[in-house]
Amino acid sequence: MSVGVPNRPAPDGNQRAVEIEVRIAESRRALAELYELRSHDVAAAGRPAIADLATDVPSESVQPSATHSRAKRLIRTGRDVLRHVWRSPTALFADVERYFARSKHQPQQWSNSMSGRVAVEDRLQDVWPLNVEIRAHLAPTLNVLLPSLRKQDLTGGPNTALNLTYRLAARGVPVRYIATDQELDSDASFLHAHLRAVSGIDETLDDVQFISGRNRGRALVLGADDVLCGTAWWTAQMIKEIQPRLRSQRFMYLIQDFEPAMYAWSTKQAMALETYDLDFQGIICGRLLADFLTSERVGRFSEPGFLDSCATFEPAVDPQRFAPHFDRLARRKKQLLFYARPQAPRNLFELGLVALKQAAARGAFPPAEWELGFIGGDEMPTADLGGGVLVKSHPWRDYEAYARLLQSADVGLSLMLSPHTSYPPLEMAACGATVVTNTFSVKTAARLQRISTNLLPVEPRVEDIVSGLLAAVERAEDLPERFSGAMLDVPSDWDAALDLVLPRILDMWNACRGR
Repeated sequence: MSVGVPNRPAPDGNQRAVEIEVRIAESRRALAELYELRSHDVAAAGRPAIADLATDVPSESVQPSATHSRAKRLIRTGRDVLRHVWRSPTALFADVERYFARSKHQPQQWSNSMSGRVAVEDRLQDVWPLNVEIRAHLAPTLNVLLPSLRKQDLTGGPNTALNLTYRLAARGVPVRYIATDQELDSDASFLHAHLRAVSGIDETLDDVQFISGRNRGRALVLGADDVLCGTAWWTAQMIKEIQPRLRSQRFMYLIQDFEPAMYAWSTKQAMALETYDLDFQGIICGRLLADFLTSERVGRFSEPGFLDSCATFEPAVDPQRFAPHFDRLARRKKQLLFYARPQAPRNLFELGLVALKQAAARGAFPPAEWELGFIGGDEMPTADLGGGVLVKSHPWRDYEAYARLLQSADVGLSLMLSPHTSYPPLEMAACGATVVTNTFSVKTAARLQRISTNLLPVEPRVEDIVSGLLAAVERAEDLPERFSGAMLDVPSDWDAALDLVLPRILDMWNACRGR
């Protein structure tokens, strides 16, 4: 797929007005999609779009004034709509329907509000190709494409990509990290400190760069001998567009989940599936995921011997950070942590929230004895489960503070409709919490409990999650059993996890360069 890069001159007053008009159109489309979903998933679909709009529209006067007024009105409407999500997810559809009835704006999936033309860029902005300039005779560099390098976005998956590739840098591979979807945080020193923390390499390496490719009007300079590494399906699609301009026709692909399942049957699912048919060297996080890809005969994983050519490693849980801490558990109130990411549908936020409400109604969390908290990135409004039981949001924490928070948990709830375990259930279990998590395909109850007896696997159904929560609450008093379950059958550090595969990955780097 080729999508032209728009020519974006320096904005003046009129240009800014045009940009706001486009944002209004984008947000109408977002609300239109909410209107058509007619399901509990609207909460996850709508929140980011409105949050983005609220931060992007400036407070100063913008001409024409009508445009600015419409922008502010839409923001207010969006905030009014979203305020209801946390009290009652089922109320959101009715609010969106009232919005369209009141404003007389019917759902418009495709139209541009100013010209009436099809806005292809709006529909496919996730996979806009990077604007790159290729230069010969530059030293080969490994370019690692990550959607974001912002502090709040560096969760388990991105941290694994950083950890792995920083170890390559420590072995002499020049590494350039490219944020494809977001600008960088203003404090770049945070990124160096974060890389040291997640990799355990107590050194700031010289040949490591951080750049953002979000502004497609600004060209990124790559060398003709560079190698690209994708870390999410849309970054692999961007690589597909760049690859023909490089000498190497093969890229490295870090696969940490079966990403097509994150979408309905759609263009995005088709494009995510396509990436598994591209010419890549695979790096797979977890045997469960590798088994799923081969059993489902996904893309090149249907080829005999292809999995053997990949590098497969198990995620590590560091017992120096993630281990029981008796003093943090010996307090008056017990604590439940819910890894809740409404913006990521695969994390089954609605199922978890409804299960917590039903468990609370059955007396599982007396307010005098329990505290419940959301974790997982963005701060969220407090959820009222009834009977005085509240779920309050914990703000984003750095890696060390995040580990200390998990050490205070007695019960964890962490769901993901995926063959991958994800990191939070493992990290909570290693800290001594009993963790309710769901099964899926090859991720069976037996395989999960072989990892840890602190994992309490359930089917992804409300009634099963409720039963799991009740059992976990009952087990909260059994500290010896919980401490025993904190010994996980996974690598205890990233050296052990990655030392076996790093030589193979270095071979991939050389093979992609034709060495």
